[in-house]
Amino acid sequence: MSALLDSALAAVELAGRMGADASSVAVSRSRGVDLEWRDGALERVTEKTRRSLSAEIYVNGRFSASSTSDLRPDALKTFFEDAVAMTRLLEPDPHRGLPDSDGYGGRADVDLELYDESAAHVDSLGRRDRVQQLESLVRDSGANLPIVSVSSSISDGIGESARVHSNGFIGQRKVSSFSASAMLTVLDDDGRRPMGWEYTYRRHQDDMDTLDWIADQACKRAAAQLGSGRVQTGKYTVVVDSRAIGRLLGALLSPISGALIQQRRSLWEGRLGTQITSPLITIFDEPHRPRSLGAALWDSDGFATQRRPIVERGVLSTYLIDQYYARKMGVEPTGGDTHDLDFALGTRDLNGLVIDVQDGLLIERFLGGNSNETTGEISLGCAGRFIRNGQLAEPFAEANLAGHFGEIWNGLIALGNDPNPNSPMGCPSCVFENIQLSGT
Repeated sequence: MSALLDSALAAVELAGRMGADASSVAVSRSRGVDLEWRDGALERVTEKTRRSLSAEIYVNGRFSASSTSDLRPDALKTFFEDAVAMTRLLEPDPHRGLPDSDGYGGRADVDLELYDESAAHVDSLGRRDRVQQLESLVRDSGANLPIVSVSSSISDGIGESARVHSNGFIGQRKVSSFSASAMLTVLDDDGRRPMGWEYTYRRHQDDMDTLDWIADQACKRAAAQLGSGRVQTGKYTVVVDSRAIGRLLGALLSPISGALIQQRRSLWEGRLGTQITSPLITIFDEPHRPRSLGAALWDSDGFATQRRPIVERGVLSTYLIDQYYARKMGVEPTGGDTHDLDFALGTRDLNGLVIDVQDGLLIERFLGGNSNETTGEISLGCAGRFIRNGQLAEPFAEANLAGHFGEIWNGLIALGNDPNPNSPMGCPSCVFENIQLSGT
């Protein structure tokens, strides 16, 4: 048993002695180091170490959530005394309570490999060498570009947590993370200063993309933005790069949350079992993929996770309803979280999709904007490249994509085979038809 778990168990017992009818306690500690290098010099080193306790307290049908970073025994006694006293003053909520303990069982017996032992042995000199090397690689790769500035960053971290509910849930988790990124600013003929960037983010160090690849991709992105023009306002066939598609996917899936359904603020209310996207879309929530960014053996309620469909051939299969909103709605909980999304992929990479489109636009990034979960309206700034005769051509910038995200996803005509490994969303590049863009 770990020291964190001992602390969590002791805290739950202490909360009970202080007057709580039930409680949930999580104790965590983390350590992270970030290095930033800019234009030949170390710009910043940040080391973060944190230890904290968070508690949910239930007293006489009332609920509160509090946290503290002072874990001394005397301080915790005062913390729980105050938390219980404060909770007694709140309005009762008959739907608040610990999750039903029946959902805690059936946890998958699988090693998610979320912790890389090498994380404990990364040294300061090694970090400095890598961040400096990355900046040098960008300058070498972009030797023919009008570079104004180059920055690079390296980070690594370890996080540990233990969680205990007074009605039987016990869970421990340890994860590592590693990232590297590069960004360069270049000078265009018209005085604009477009930027190119690339990054990698993984649980295990040996799964990261190479520094050479990051530098090369950042320079290609910067070069591709030089000489950007405007698009003519109209409707286009659009390819959205897998590194940008998350903005559209988030808009599509956000309205299936239990909170929005219960509050009658969701576009997808009453649409369970009906088609909401193109039949090309099948998405499963996959919580047990080893080494992945979203993997988990239990969800936010403590319920055992399992693979489940979200959308099947365009049909909405489930809402994301946690225990609290399930009680408010009078339904069974379905799990309020997603983990790693697993798409039914196409057979073409990004280049293949561009060839198939022949004439249209490639959106490489979205810039600001908003979407409305109730109405489905969406408006996003975007930039990327023209597609002419199946080839990437001149860049465009300062365009705006607008419409209804339900209609956009119903206009999907192809998926790629290139999900972004740096994101738990798992969505590949996508091709949409009849997309409204405004420019000049």
